[in-house]
Amino acid sequence: MEKFNAENERIKRDYAEFLREADQKSESTVRGIEKAILRFEEYTSYCDFGRFNRDQARGFRASLSAPSDESKRLGNLTILSTLKAVQRFFRWLSVQPGFKSKIDTNSIAYFNLSEKDIRAATSSPSKPSPTMDQLKRALASMPSETILHRRDRAVFALLMMTGIRDNAAASLLLGHVDIDRQMIVQDPKTVRTKNSKLIESVLLPLGPEIEGVLFSWVRYLRGELRWQPDDPLFPQSRHRIDPQRGPVVDGIKRQVWSNSQPIRQIFMRAFASADLPYFTPHRVRNTVVEYAYLTCRTPEEFKAFSQNLGHESVVTTLSSYGQIPLARQRELIRNAGKSKDLDAKLELLLEKLERDER
Repeated sequence: MEKFNAENERIKRDYAEFLREADQKSESTVRGIEKAILRFEEYTSYCDFGRFNRDQARGFRASLSAPSDESKRLGNLTILSTLKAVQRFFRWLSVQPGFKSKIDTNSIAYFNLSEKDIRAATSSPSKPSPTMDQLKRALASMPSETILHRRDRAVFALLMMTGIRDNAAASLLLGHVDIDRQMIVQDPKTVRTKNSKLIESVLLPLGPEIEGVLFSWVRYLRGELRWQPDDPLFPQSRHRIDPQRGPVVDGIKRQVWSNSQPIRQIFMRAFASADLPYFTPHRVRNTVVEYAYLTCRTPEEFKAFSQNLGHESVVTTLSSYGQIPLARQRELIRNAGKSKDLDAKLELLLEKLERDER
């Protein structure tokens, strides 16, 4: 059986170019979309895209939801994202020259899942996040004897104080740290921020012991090593071959990490050394939002935290990272209405109402 369709390949190249150049999608997003389209091609045995019809859409949707081989079953969220990616592709194709009369736009709607299936795909139990105390405990347990230890501690401290995404942190340069203003400037020209946004993050005031971990590392790079603003903030480890021991790691080199995997490994080691369960670096963003819940007194203050995370809307912060931990949820509900401040406010309100009635 042919596993290739020359005309389809040409169309896919055009669509990939559109995604990169016109739709400004990242390379990883484009690859994910291409994988989804390939799944559809495999289902149709690489039938020409121009012969698309509702039976193909309906059958593809059913094949994902109930595959003949149970070992190939996809998660609900993967099914949803796959169908949406293929649906968007055919919407784009339906307005391209030569395809407007071939593709029935009504048939594209048959990729849709039911509302029940969409809820199942987008609903999941909340994932646990570390508390700020757990993060402080993990940082305190990390060794600090070598230059690599000091770098790893600085990485951990930075994520605690900003909630920065791990891939962005991996690409930071020394010049992005502004000690005087207590800020990290995530410049999308060189930092791998989400959607290439400029994000200016003020450091959370977690205490001099946390700030000192990061700032002493910055001063070491600038002062002792004489590194410049365009040198990496978190340089790669340097490897060499020792005649007796073989491959060893013995220092750093002036090169940023190409991905966030080293930061995930740092977090694994840190939590293990503190005898704590592993939390991914991304879960620290939830910790920062929980910290905001506990410290913010006004909507303006919460908005500042939202901007610090790179969100244009507070709704994004609340919906993506604002889930209240179950223990705190129980505490709030069990103690609802028991606040002395609330009782005092209610008394004042009742007094005012009584005066207005007289």
